[in-house]
Amino acid sequence: MITQDRLMQILIKGRYECYARKSTDYNPYVKSDLYDWKFTLPIDNYSFTDAYQGFNPYSGVEYIYVDQIKLPIWSCDYIGYVNLDSIMSAEAIYAFLKEARGIHLMNCQGNLFSDYEYENEFLRYKTYFQGNLAGLLQKEEFFYKNKLVAQQLSAGRLNEQLLRNPSR
Repeated sequence: MITQDRLMQILIKGRYECYARKSTDYNPYVKSDLYDWKFTLPIDNYSFTDAYQGFNPYSGVEYIYVDQIKLPIWSCDYIGYVNLDSIMSAEAIYAFLKEARGIHLMNCQGNLFSDYEYENEFLRYKTYFQGNLAGLLQKEEFFYKNKLVAQQLSAGRLNEQLLRNPSR
């Protein structure tokens, strides 16, 4: 149903459109009954969705669906927070997170699940991955002057029965 390359393209475009591009002038999220906010992006015959609740801490879910199938082919849950004793505000840290993620998404060359670091003055962002599409863990850490101030954990899984291997 989907190749790994196509899955990466959809994840990169979906994450960029719903999170990295979000601004005071552009908010693609709408109010949700189950979550605080939700986002849906149709891409060809797929749909990328993201829904989250809370601010600090926050949690959410990300899915990719094939239009004619009700079960997601990709599922990812995440939770994040800024330490309550952080010197910086949660808003400032989340703004840096958006900047760092946006750069990673645009420069990962189709391999979203690649370890990445980004620095900007006193702030540093690190993301690293364990596993593969059958069971993926992503950890994101945010440092201010080398002190850990925030984290996000994400766990994703591909419905492997729906992965099409073009080499077969």
